[in-house]
Amino acid sequence: MAQVGKLGNLSLGAKAYLVLSGLGIAVSIYHAYDELTGSFTSCNVSSSISCEGVFESGHTSLLGVPFYVLGLVWFPLALFLGVATLQRFSSKRGLNGSILLPFLLIGCIFTIYLWYLELGVIGVICPVCVSLYIINYVMTAIAVRSLF
Repeated sequence: MAQVGKLGNLSLGAKAYLVLSGLGIAVSIYHAYDELTGSFTSCNVSSSISCEGVFESGHTSLLGVPFYVLGLVWFPLALFLGVATLQRFSSKRGLNGSILLPFLLIGCIFTIYLWYLELGVIGVICPVCVSLYIINYVMTAIAVRSLF
């Protein structure tokens, strides 16, 4: 595990990945709060860009598991994997993209399904959800970059 005193030894990609994982956790908690309390006032931009519109559609779970729960599990797991797979053999410790990339690609593939639901079925985009997709895409790009 990375020690706080050694964070300066991390590569820029590793630092960005860890920050994005933390941001994903924070946004996931915010989204879960909105869904559990029904207080979507901060992310209802219009009738076609609305967290509430997506929530009210009923297309918010998979096999009975709400999507917000998946986010609450996904980003902490991504953070754990990022920390656990830091390469410790160089002066600038970087991510192990060969481990992270397959994991993150699962998330990218899943977001294709979520985009389909939002654009093709519901016709409403959830801006908070999209921010989580983008966080995952950038984390995936960092993992790809770490391979080279």
